[in-house]
Amino acid sequence: MWPVLKAITRGFDILLAPFAGLHPIIGLLVVSAVTGVIMLFLFGKTSNQKMIAATKNKLRAYIMEMWLFRNSPVVMFRAIGNVLRNNVQYLRHSLRPIVFLIVPVLFIMVQLGIRYAHEPIRPGETVVVTVALADGVRATEADVTLEAPDGLTVVSPALRMNATGEIEWKLRADRCGTRSLGIVTPAGRIDKTVVAGEDLGTVRFASIKPRAGTWSAFLYPAEPPIARDSIVRSVEVHYGEKQGLLFGITFNWLWIFFIASVVVGFAFKDLFGIEV
Repeated sequence: MWPVLKAITRGFDILLAPFAGLHPIIGLLVVSAVTGVIMLFLFGKTSNQKMIAATKNKLRAYIMEMWLFRNSPVVMFRAIGNVLRNNVQYLRHSLRPIVFLIVPVLFIMVQLGIRYAHEPIRPGETVVVTVALADGVRATEADVTLEAPDGLTVVSPALRMNATGEIEWKLRADRCGTRSLGIVTPAGRIDKTVVAGEDLGTVRFASIKPRAGTWSAFLYPAEPPIARDSIVRSVEVHYGEKQGLLFGITFNWLWIFFIASVVVGFAFKDLFGIEV
């Protein structure tokens, strides 16, 4: 799985390269808009367009019937039943294309998440670094230490918690840059990328470095996963969440992605002649 995720991540690096140095919202909006068009295209190709159009026409007719015969309870209730029945039919015809949409949209969301979900550490700020150990490994007995390169400083002793199987340190960023933090275990060193500086736009980095073969390894493909047989289950740098600014309003990146992609998709549906 990692070679596939690595190739996809490199592809997004190339696609987003023109937006490097620009405000993060620009690249996010462009990718969201393109995603909206892709979703619309896939919906049109994988759905029964004739049945969707026919169902929507029936829904309009029954809603009109409800309005025209609102003083006739018998006709009203019959029209309401027909609206509900046709809504079920509409959902049934929409289910198949939704299945096809889930996979590409999920891959796109993962790639956006490792670029727009978190803020880098500011110089002078401290963050918590958490090492989660494998099941059955006691934190107080695990031979696990932290090595910080020049530009990063460990400012607290290790806090070892047997109840959760975790070890925590506080880390301070001394200056801007991307550096490799070392988690040293008896089996070798695990490198975790730490990013410090101002908002870096499209630069990819993830808060978590997970173990290979897990769902988290799919969700955080910014760097190679930890070996399956390691005593370390994951390494997390607790970055702050990034909040995008759009029209003077602060939004989480996920809201911007969904709103922009849906709006663009609906804006182009008539141009492409696709019933949604």
